[in-house]
Amino acid sequence: MRRLSWLFALTLGCTLVASGDEPAKQPSPPNAEGLPLPDSLRPDPNATPRSEAHYVISDPPVIETGPKRIAPPLPDGLYAEFTTPRGVVTAELFYTQATLMCVNFTGLAEGTLPDGRAPKVGRPFYSGLTWYRVVPGFVLQSGNPGLKDTDDEKEPIPYHFPDNFVPGLRHDAVGTLSMANAGPDTNSCEFFLTLADTSRLNYLHSVFGRVVRGLDVLPLIKQDDPVAIKILRVGAAAQAFKADEATFKALSAAAKKYADAPGPGPAGRASATPGPTAHFDDPDRLLPQDVPRAKNFNFKLANFERVTGVRVVGRFFATEPPADEDKIPGAYMRALAAKLGTAKRGALVAYFAAEDDWRVWIGDESTATFFGRTPTPADLADGAAFHDVKEAFLAAAMKAGDAEFARQQKNSPADQQPTAAQHLKLRTDALLDRLILKLEPK
Repeated sequence: MRRLSWLFALTLGCTLVASGDEPAKQPSPPNAEGLPLPDSLRPDPNATPRSEAHYVISDPPVIETGPKRIAPPLPDGLYAEFTTPRGVVTAELFYTQATLMCVNFTGLAEGTLPDGRAPKVGRPFYSGLTWYRVVPGFVLQSGNPGLKDTDDEKEPIPYHFPDNFVPGLRHDAVGTLSMANAGPDTNSCEFFLTLADTSRLNYLHSVFGRVVRGLDVLPLIKQDDPVAIKILRVGAAAQAFKADEATFKALSAAAKKYADAPGPGPAGRASATPGPTAHFDDPDRLLPQDVPRAKNFNFKLANFERVTGVRVVGRFFATEPPADEDKIPGAYMRALAAKLGTAKRGALVAYFAAEDDWRVWIGDESTATFFGRTPTPADLADGAAFHDVKEAFLAAAMKAGDAEFARQQKNSPADQQPTAAQHLKLRTDALLDRLILKLEPK
């Protein structure tokens, strides 16, 4: 199954999801400890689960009919019904937005897509499923009906297909339905449902639905519980929605691929690994190394530009900039932003560990988006309104990262306390997620 790499604390044939992190490869059958997660889908082991009551999503009102309570009919739309021993969960599928993901999911559930097995079509791929990955307060994962690891094969079962990121579709609530993977454009059959706000997975995993009924069932589901999937087509548009091979191939061919994504390097392409010409670099290895955090951040920022055209880059350094390059306020950051292609549009985040110094450069054409209005020359003066907004933005992100770190410290055994590198990772999660939300096209 794919690793929920994108899902762990901070994407085989089938893949997993990640936390402020990335997905993983499909492992061997689960053991008592459970399957390995993708880096992005790995939850922070010390994270505090958040109450479902915190979120806005809720079950629809019910109609009283005597001793039984019957939910009203579903509105027109495409839905996935998950039947488990703990109850039934119904998720709306965003088939008009995340169309490629919904064609794949619907086709595998209804048996209208070839999956590498015989017969080519007519037999649902999603049969005999279990929730083989259950991480309380994080995710429920399924989608692989017992296949061997096919991630490294040239023709995996069922197949790999491109990401389908949609601005505005986020992992920001309980009951988000998203696709697991082992990295960019390695989606296949594995999917997950979130059990908390996992915004760190944005632009690592493709959201394609949300739970509209049965939220109360989600925390009751146990490891290895069976699950059956049924597609519900309500209304003419959903009935007409095609989930066949021709539609799937056309959408896959038209999708923007990571290999063709723009990047700050000399070749003008996104890099698959962190480095001086990548979207993210941590040459001094300040971030945790047990899970490739820098790699995940690089994927996230490259995916964001791939979809939105807005470049955000990050650079972490052990020491401060050279004094002669940094003596004029803003000069160092402007020069670095120009080198990385964000001086005019986008943003640059830089961290200097020696002084615990965080800096953010906002490109000239992005200042109005970040500021909330077109700034005047007076607003942009040293120490003026724009500077204050940036400082408040940084302070809020640091506060959120510090609060999560404090929760992890409280919930961790004395001999397993989170490290300073983990603290930095949590602050980076908070800062990049907020910056992406600010600059994401509305």
